Amino acid sequence: MRTNGFTRQLWLLTLAGGAPAWSLMSVWVWQQPWLIYPKILLWLLCSAAWLGAARALAARAEFQSQTLGNLIEGMGDGDYSQRLRRTHADDQLGAQINTLVDSLHRQRLHTEAAYALVDNVLQGIDVAIFAFDPQTRLRLANPAALALLQSDGGQVLGRSAAELGLAALLTADTTALSEHVFAGAAGLWRLRRLQYPVDGREQTLLFVTDLKQVLRSEELQAWRRLLRVLSHEVNNSLVPISSLSATLRGSLARAGADPADLSDLDEGLAIIHERAQHLAEFVRRYARLARLPEPHKQMFDLAALLRRLPLMLPDAALQLTLADGAPEAMAADFELPFFGDPVQIEQLLINLLKNGIEAGGAPLELRCRVRPLRLSVLDRGIGLANPANLFVPFYTTKPEGGGIGLVLARQIAEAHQGSLSLEPRSDGPGAAAILRFAGSKSEGPQGL
Repeated sequence: MRTNGFTRQLWLLTLAGGAPAWSLMSVWVWQQPWLIYPKILLWLLCSAAWLGAARALAARAEFQSQTLGNLIEGMGDGDYSQRLRRTHADDQLGAQINTLVDSLHRQRLHTEAAYALVDNVLQGIDVAIFAFDPQTRLRLANPAALALLQSDGGQVLGRSAAELGLAALLTADTTALSEHVFAGAAGLWRLRRLQYPVDGREQTLLFVTDLKQVLRSEELQAWRRLLRVLSHEVNNSLVPISSLSATLRGSLARAGADPADLSDLDEGLAIIHERAQHLAEFVRRYARLARLPEPHKQMFDLAALLRRLPLMLPDAALQLTLADGAPEAMAADFELPFFGDPVQIEQLLINLLKNGIEAGGAPLELRCRVRPLRLSVLDRGIGLANPANLFVPFYTTKPEGGGIGLVLARQIAEAHQGSLSLEPRSDGPGAAAILRFAGSKSEGPQGL
């Protein structure tokens, strides 16, 4: 009989336990005054019973051991469908093992349900979540995180934080907003890091929250609702005022009254008509904030658009330069592919240049850095008078300003996954309007 381990020991112990009785039986049989053949037959029958019982007991133990081993191996692989067959109704070991398997199966189902819930939360949450191992290799990224990287999981999982451009975020100060340019977005981010152990090794969870976009979207919606109400109410009053003033002036002219006597009345009605028209135009200009269309994005040469700007705004005395170690001026054959709405991007740059001109900052400089894409409009004006109100609609410090140019510029930049900020110049007087854009591997410049 081929046995191993516990079964072999049980087989040997069974033989040892029956050996004394078999020896006494053999002595007793051979002492009887029988013929030789009955003695041999009886001795063989007793020996066969002794060896058969030992073999059956060892085989039963071997079967139970194999069944228990298969059950435990299946549990280790997550298979809880097997059960241990009970030999009789009082088999407490079999009942306890089967009860344990049922309990582990229920715990497995509860764990899978909890994992499914966590996965659904990770899939639906707007916060970008990255998980890094002790070697700072990316092990988990939810859809919001993959959207920032503009990649799928197979392309980024297993790569280091340095390769993904996230190394700085793992050491950045989490008590303040951090500025960072991802492949899919750019701007200021709220960071949070948590440590958690896996197999005794510390892993890092990185949470990246774009609070700016959420708050600014709510602010923009509030302004739009306010503008719609104001436009509606003001226009309802302006239309009859303008119409009645024009009608009254016409009636005065037809009445044939002495112009000298009615000059003041006519002048007053003319002023009412003129101011009503100006106010209507004022309302129409501000209503643009509530009706900015969605960008119609396409691939176009951003460098060609930049080269047209000096001709469009000669008052700016604009100088174009590259900040990537390239020639000082943009050559005619220099190309900069960009995925966006060329009309809106042109309007964005015109607004920034006009803002610099109105600040008395001409001549202006437009400095372009390709990787990551950054456009800086530098003026030589008086600087930033009130930075806190720069992007508040209707607020302006310029006599001829309308208070919507910078707001529209920021809306256009954010609609193109970019950001706009105004900062004092570090290399002299004036201010810098800085546009940062995120890029795409399939659309737009690489590595933005």
